[in-house]
Amino acid sequence: MMLKGALAPTITIAIYQSSAISDITTTIGYLSALISVLSQALMPRAKFMKIVFYDLLSTCVSASICCLAIFCAVKAREHDLPPNASESERNAFNSDACAVSAIWLIFMIWGANSLRALKPMELQDPMVAFSIFASVTITRGGMFTSLPEGLEFIARLLKGFMIGFAIATGVSLLVYPITSRGNVFHDLKDYIASVDDVLQSQISFAEGNSLTGLFNRRAIRDQAEKSTDTQKPLADSDASDPQAKEKRLQGSMSKLNALHSKLHADLFYSKDEIAWGKLSAEDLSSIASLFRSLLLPLSGMSMLPEILETIIKNEGTRDDARDDLPVDQEEGGLKQEQKQEQKQSEIQKVVTTHHARLLDASVLVKQGLNYFLLALELVKAKHLDKQKKTHQGGSHARDEEARGESLNPLLPGFTSRFELEMHRYYARRKELPEALASLEAFSASEKVASAAGHDRNGSAGLLGSDPDVRQEFFLILFMGHLQDDLLSATLQLVKFADSKVADGTMKRNRLIFPRQKSLREWLSLSTGPKEGNESQSDSRQSSHVDPSAIHRTQAFTGFPDPEHLPPTNIWEKGSAILSIVSRVIRSEQSLFGFRVAAASFSVAILAFLHQTQDWFIRQRCIWAMIVIVIGMNPTSGQTMFGFVARIVATAISLVLSLIVWYIVDGKTAGVIIFLYLANVFEYYFYVKMPQYFGASVIAIVTLNVIVGYELQVRKLGITEAESNGQPYYPIYLFGPYKLAAVAAGCAISFFWVIFPYPITAKSQLRKLLGKSLFVLAKFYSAMHTTIELWLGNELGDIQDKSSPAYQLQGSRHKIFKEEMMLLTGLRMHSHFSTFEPPIGGKFPKPIYDNIISEIQRILTSMSLMAHITQTLDALSVEPESSPSPDPSSDPHGEEWKSRLAEIALKSTDFNSHRITSLLCHLSASISNAQPLPPYLSTPDSFPLAKQMHKIDDELLSIRHVADPVFSAFVTLEVLRSVVSFSLQDLINNVRKLVGELSFDFNIRQAAQYSESIQLLHRSSEEDA
Repeated sequence: MMLKGALAPTITIAIYQSSAISDITTTIGYLSALISVLSQALMPRAKFMKIVFYDLLSTCVSASICCLAIFCAVKAREHDLPPNASESERNAFNSDACAVSAIWLIFMIWGANSLRALKPMELQDPMVAFSIFASVTITRGGMFTSLPEGLEFIARLLKGFMIGFAIATGVSLLVYPITSRGNVFHDLKDYIASVDDVLQSQISFAEGNSLTGLFNRRAIRDQAEKSTDTQKPLADSDASDPQAKEKRLQGSMSKLNALHSKLHADLFYSKDEIAWGKLSAEDLSSIASLFRSLLLPLSGMSMLPEILETIIKNEGTRDDARDDLPVDQEEGGLKQEQKQEQKQSEIQKVVTTHHARLLDASVLVKQGLNYFLLALELVKAKHLDKQKKTHQGGSHARDEEARGESLNPLLPGFTSRFELEMHRYYARRKELPEALASLEAFSASEKVASAAGHDRNGSAGLLGSDPDVRQEFFLILFMGHLQDDLLSATLQLVKFADSKVADGTMKRNRLIFPRQKSLREWLSLSTGPKEGNESQSDSRQSSHVDPSAIHRTQAFTGFPDPEHLPPTNIWEKGSAILSIVSRVIRSEQSLFGFRVAAASFSVAILAFLHQTQDWFIRQRCIWAMIVIVIGMNPTSGQTMFGFVARIVATAISLVLSLIVWYIVDGKTAGVIIFLYLANVFEYYFYVKMPQYFGASVIAIVTLNVIVGYELQVRKLGITEAESNGQPYYPIYLFGPYKLAAVAAGCAISFFWVIFPYPITAKSQLRKLLGKSLFVLAKFYSAMHTTIELWLGNELGDIQDKSSPAYQLQGSRHKIFKEEMMLLTGLRMHSHFSTFEPPIGGKFPKPIYDNIISEIQRILTSMSLMAHITQTLDALSVEPESSPSPDPSSDPHGEEWKSRLAEIALKSTDFNSHRITSLLCHLSASISNAQPLPPYLSTPDSFPLAKQMHKIDDELLSIRHVADPVFSAFVTLEVLRSVVSFSLQDLINNVRKLVGELSFDFNIRQAAQYSESIQLLHRSSEEDA
């Protein structure tokens, strides 16, 4: 990638040594190298072609408008001259021509950068090219004495731009071509490897004492106390081991999330490519959807440590209260140590059972995904053979081979054997009641705990009179259900691969064309919603685009306008265009465009004043304008971050340019060779460090402009090079001039970001957070409706486009993607807030980061809740050869299912939609910086479970564990409790930011007021 990226600017400069090229562009040839860099030839083919198409369109539109601007300027000059003006009068400074040119320049830069902010991912580069063309041309507009002179300059500049685009296109398409489809296939292989890494991290966390220690609440408390006392726990101690394993688990899950985001980003552009292959764009979309079914269960499983700590923090004190009772109050007279040993033994049995089932599930998943890769020809059979031989060493690897010895993706009939093994795994659920005999949903000693709550707190304790929840019961069944769900998703991938083999898709290659709908999307400037963090290619844009596009105000929301009634006559309907124009002008995108125009004009005004016009041309001040256009950012944090990074990068480029020039004593061939090597070095930061994208582009452009200008002068000669009014400078002077121009451009950009008032990352973070909470409320509403219809058997077939299931799934996916984009913007603004000065006090970044994490946790939990209702049917299938009866044949099974629906649908808590209202309250408070209303509360944890336990404690007996509906209900209860706990933390953090209204009347003040009134009455009576 580095070698390819360095080719475009080097070829552009090298080809200029031909007279056929230098005679075309003459003194503006070095700008071709700039355009070849800005074209971003390293992008995948589909995205590159789309952006280059708009690059060409925007450049031609800019050239056309510049022709009109030059025409207007020349006519203004002619209007001001006498009929028989002399040659010197015609060539003299003309204020009318300069004023007209200045107006056109402001208009063009404002409009272009407003569009750039509206669609940053697609129009960033086209609008930069538009603005550069306009800046270079119109700053000379007041100096053109005739229209042919101006048009000739525009033609030369346009040809120079086209040379840069053409060379970048040739490099992109012909040298090491990169396709979005190829990226998708790489993503699929990396994705499956990452899935295996997550599962291995899960196994590592579950084995040994890690999970046992987490289930043991006293061990957690002792560990916390120990870490508090020592302040620095030993790295090799047993206490720090679970933390290291948890960190590895979270790291592997974060990597999988990033791959999922990159997969969807690459998938969007792969639909636009004409390709030679086997799998169509629809096939790749289906695979991405199936991979999402893998991601959700894995996300839930990786949340286990977090869920444990959350539940223990909110509910775990009851066991501690019971453990701290005197010995004579213990049930059965057991001593404290004996009871603790018994409890530890029970937990160890639970963890061992969970670890064994997790091992079995991970082997099945791994073999199934390997078969998927093999059947779709994403890997070769010898690769799997090599992988198998590599894994035959080590006890853990031999354990896996022993468990999966009957499954081999290389042998025929894999799917039927995989399905049989999976059903056997499901059938072993009936062994769980015996293995976990001591485990029930609620503690048998709840009365003692309740009494302890009265003794210790003078009330009904933490849960009042509610039964005491056994977290081990709920969490082990929660993990078991997610493992079943993961296996079901793997089976769907295996069947999909078989279907592609069966229908002949994998027999031969064919031409694959984009769909008509995809072409319409391509022309509509749609960037496609992306899940999770942006991919690497997109994240390069993050340092210099306007993220306000994520949360811009929609013109038509479907809600009433509080300031206007609906239009009723022709005048009211026709005048609505005025409100639309007003809304566009005062929008955030228009504001950003105006700031860029103001910053650019701060330099450009020198080209339109009599005293400074020649100085502007001679000192090449246009370069400062180009830096402003390329690098101006919408928030002060980004600008301050880029200010330092770009100056440092430019200084490095200055040093490199001197090395490139003098190491070969200025010989042209040697300079070009070393220029290529220097470009390779600078493209390292472009490729490997996308967070420094803006600084990398400025550095690459600066290096090539400095060297390209010197070679241009050598080719044309000093006389021809100075014909444009710019004196020749040797490289040791020209380089520092460029560095000074970059520094000036960055300083001016920063000034116009904070003047007349700053647009800070902090303020954008707060506004975006309010929008994110509102979108989360919409997602919860869609999820709650899904579960409600599922309980009432009204969801329908998800394959039927008219069914509620299909429509709700589409709504959830759309809202989910919107929320993930918002979370990406939140993290970006939070990062850039660290570069802003703490004026008026420090920014509460830790609180905002906690809120972002809580939103992510709630969103993941809600997604899992909706996903569980869709995959339940697949988990209910029993093996045909299984000797065990269907769980639904249990006389208590149907009764249990019907009671669940009856209790849930009649529950006041379930039907209250309290969470939706709560999230809307939080959103409004954050968005408007208003205090929270008082008395906000969150739903109780495990609400339906406690209610069912009160009605009939047998409904939650562990003997129902083989029933998928039972395990689904337990999973939903766990996730609902996680949402409840996270909401409480969310309220606390939002309260820290905005405060809370209080209508309480101080009783002491009331008494003092009453006493003062009585004294006043007495004094009045005495006076009377």
